[in-house]
Amino acid sequence: MIFERERLLFFDWHVVESSENTQLTLNPPTKKGPCLFIDREWELDGARAYSVLEWNGEFRLYYEINPGGDRVCFALAASRDGINWEKPNLGAVSFNGSSSNNIVDVQGEYVGGACVFVDPTGPDDHRFKLLGHNPHEGMFLLTSPDGLCFKRQTGCLLAHNPDSLVSAFYDPRVGKYRVYIRAWNRERPIEQVPGSRTITMAELDTLFEPFPVDPNPPDPWPQKPPKKVFGDTEVSVMRRLNREIVPYVIAPDEQDPPLADLYQSAAIHYMPEVYFAFPTLYYHYPGPPEGFINDGILDIQFAASRDGRVWQRDLRGSYVRLDLPDGHCTKLLHLITGIVPWKHIMSQYYVGGSRTHGQGRKPGVAKPKEPTNRSGKPFCHRLEQRLDGFVSADSAYMGGHLITKPFISGSRLLLNIDTSASGVASAALLDEQGKEIQGFTLDECDRIQGNDTQYEVTWNHGADLSRIRGHAVRLHLRSRSTKLFAVTTTD
Repeated sequence: MIFERERLLFFDWHVVESSENTQLTLNPPTKKGPCLFIDREWELDGARAYSVLEWNGEFRLYYEINPGGDRVCFALAASRDGINWEKPNLGAVSFNGSSSNNIVDVQGEYVGGACVFVDPTGPDDHRFKLLGHNPHEGMFLLTSPDGLCFKRQTGCLLAHNPDSLVSAFYDPRVGKYRVYIRAWNRERPIEQVPGSRTITMAELDTLFEPFPVDPNPPDPWPQKPPKKVFGDTEVSVMRRLNREIVPYVIAPDEQDPPLADLYQSAAIHYMPEVYFAFPTLYYHYPGPPEGFINDGILDIQFAASRDGRVWQRDLRGSYVRLDLPDGHCTKLLHLITGIVPWKHIMSQYYVGGSRTHGQGRKPGVAKPKEPTNRSGKPFCHRLEQRLDGFVSADSAYMGGHLITKPFISGSRLLLNIDTSASGVASAALLDEQGKEIQGFTLDECDRIQGNDTQYEVTWNHGADLSRIRGHAVRLHLRSRSTKLFAVTTTD
């Protein structure tokens, strides 16, 4: 395989031909603290961040609010850099007689677990898509021309209850929509729970028709009897997904703790042939008599894919860990969908809390009460990650080397690399036979040392690769104590 002019990322060995004394390392982001707080009257009954996207040079973060009663609405925060957020007056919805607020119009629909994304193929009236669900109807679609006023589309897409955040986007590589949904695997029961949470994917030509499902899946999840959900209204709770949609794309396995399963995916299409997900790992506490069913703690892991269908979790462990006891998120973490790039960094966002998953549901134990005045409480936290910094190919302190698979050369070569002070590197370009190209050899390479997302490689103080532009080349990097994140060739 020859890679076209695109960034080569080292989150797996797919782009590596050979290496020595080099390992792949998952790089957790830096917690930067809360970035959004409850400080508006319409937020006082609670707020929860859902998804972030870019539109016309501005970043938008959509979050759920509860302005009173059984209403669930959405609001919007805006930013130019993903670091500093404001709540603009949208004029879309009236609250207590005034439309001077940041509330998004969803026509009063009760929408949970929502994902908002921009559809590059949709007509103007349906440019923004909002996929969400509620427990008595299932999943449905709302669309909008501006992302401020949404209209629900006819019918229901999925008569099941995902019961967590949805991740969705249009994938131009396959010309289809991809929707990642929480499902259940009854073949892997957890102690006193008849299944494990897992993540399935629906691949769709349109979002205006019901999802194709198997009406008679093997071992379906039993349907629960009706119960009172809204006031005195008795409704049927939607059955959980269990093989109505396949495949299961991100699932717990024998390497995970027996009492753990995987929640929502926070899946994104990062580059044409690169997909990332940040599934929540839910570690269940023991059940009765020591505890009770469906209680435990949650943090965030990492998964990657080259096609959006086959995912690997080779780099296990926490991508985002729980806070220390004086932090806001000591028991529970969920990443929201979307990334904001800005200069040399990217921002990601998460929600969380200091309660366990089931705290307050144990019989005979009173549920902790929320404070009456929630003003000032954070509801969204920011993570800071290096551009393309999720995983790096790290050379040993005493030295190592790496040779990439062929890629098409441009006129300049840029490395996303960190040698810090104790490391150093040199680079050569190899021809199709694996021989060093004269003028671009290891001996001719100027010392590579520093920390930069766009470090320009030079040979004898020259960076021009014009004479090999358009040719297939390999990069040979010899280094010590160095982290290589990405290789970019530009014109």
